[in-house]
Amino acid sequence: MALPVVPLGRGTVEIGGETVEFRSLSRSQALQLNSFKGREDEAEVFILMGGTGCSEDEARAFRDGNDTETAGILIDAILILSGLANNPKA
Repeated sequence: MALPVVPLGRGTVEIGGETVEFRSLSRSQALQLNSFKGREDEAEVFILMGGTGCSEDEARAFRDGNDTETAGILIDAILILSGLANNPKA
């Protein structure tokens, strides 16, 4: 019997008047985050790449071009959907 594979959760957020689509990180991606301890900058790039499918350059440009609150909207949404953070609005 094959183990079931359930599609990853998907969501959207509004950033700068644009709708940005994202998905949950997979279990294996979530576990890989442990390897980024002490390297939060790299971890955020990994989260953006996994959650949106963007390139490393795009992820870095997004972080460099937005303030902390704006970039956090997308990063936090990916983490919440992935079950790695609590939704403060809940």
